[in-house]
Amino acid sequence: MKFTKKLWKDFLICVKMFFNCENKKHFFGSDVMKYNFNKKDVSQAVSFCSITADGFKTACASLNFVIPLSEKASLFALIPNVLTRSSAKYPDLTAIEKKLALLYGAEIAVDVSKSGEHQSLKIEISCIDDRFAIDGESISDECCEMLFELVFNPKLENGSFEKNVVESEKRLLCERLAAEKSDKRAYAKNRCEEIMFADEVYGINRLGTIEAIEEVTPESLYEAYKELLKTAVITMCVSGGKFSGAEKMFEAQMQGISREPELNETLFVESAEDVQYEKEQEDVKQGKLVMGFRMGMKNIEDNYSARRIMVDLFGGSPHSKLFTVVREKMSLCYYCSARFNRNKGVMFVQSGIESYNEEKAREAILAQLEDIKNGNFSDEDLQASKKSLEDGFKTVTDSPEALDSWFTSQTITGKYLYPEDFIDGFNKVTREDVVNAAKDVTLDTVFMLEGTAEGGDEE
Repeated sequence: MKFTKKLWKDFLICVKMFFNCENKKHFFGSDVMKYNFNKKDVSQAVSFCSITADGFKTACASLNFVIPLSEKASLFALIPNVLTRSSAKYPDLTAIEKKLALLYGAEIAVDVSKSGEHQSLKIEISCIDDRFAIDGESISDECCEMLFELVFNPKLENGSFEKNVVESEKRLLCERLAAEKSDKRAYAKNRCEEIMFADEVYGINRLGTIEAIEEVTPESLYEAYKELLKTAVITMCVSGGKFSGAEKMFEAQMQGISREPELNETLFVESAEDVQYEKEQEDVKQGKLVMGFRMGMKNIEDNYSARRIMVDLFGGSPHSKLFTVVREKMSLCYYCSARFNRNKGVMFVQSGIESYNEEKAREAILAQLEDIKNGNFSDEDLQASKKSLEDGFKTVTDSPEALDSWFTSQTITGKYLYPEDFIDGFNKVTREDVVNAAKDVTLDTVFMLEGTAEGGDEE
């Protein structure tokens, strides 16, 4: 019996590798998959999105819930994992895995993220396309049925979630938060955010806190689940397959749910008045320097294209100033890069340094920003940034999951743009646009995690 199960498992792995590898080989790089995107409003703050494409050999369906980021973040972060542990029809993980195996090795994944001052929860199922099913079954529709069963028909115990499942997922989520603290690079970034956004909702971790997780009970979690169904902006998205019955099934599921959707507006702070500074010490070899900047944005669309290219020139690519000057030429950092958060209008520069080089590294980083403000960058670098961003945005069409993530991430704005729309915007950016975007940038917060141990070769 065990040998038979192993053969079946190996077969499924081979099938999946075949589909994935062939798909990536054919559509990797600059070639853009042709696809169609459609959105239909089902009811208030409930929508159904479909992405059709003939070239994919796999497909996926997802249910997405967007709610205001709040002190209840820990409660909501637990829900996707608890829902995918059991349901009335599939009472345990064994039953779930058995069904997934019968669906040609379909997979379920969950994700909890933060987009502006909103918390986003995703539960997704991926499978092979229907045309590759041996007996012509509708694998996509069966996957949708399973997805709906897990999300809308949870297994209950005395009117709430099962205690053992809740306790197990609480422990795993606490371990995940503890792992983020152990990863000093992630910890330094999170601490900089906490300091920078201490008076803003954005400062809340997408997973909440360990203390809040420990206080969760099966009853409080079930109440949060009912609140989620009632107040979240809900989007179902199907990508890459036929999913002939998905829309009707989704509409039927939503009919009996009472809805009072809630959304808040993300606060955009255009500039920093003073620079906040905080330092901590840890027994690590490599110091971590994180610098948080305000980008001068009034909203998510405010001069985005020019700002995105400016960040790429500054520290977002191998030809950027932070990489070529601060890291390579000056040898001040083990790593040094900038990342732009469009949904909040901020930029973070993260670097790993010898702690005694903190002041030199800070001055060098700010000097590179001044260089861009003064227009000290070549036309070749400007074109390289445009090309780099174009190639990156084209990879959105590499898989059904990537397309799903692309469009569902725009749920909050309700304005669905294509990768091509952004690429067109990048190509129109001029040198003057980049310079003006850089002039809007102001330093807000500096966090230094000082290493007290000897050496410095860790990341």
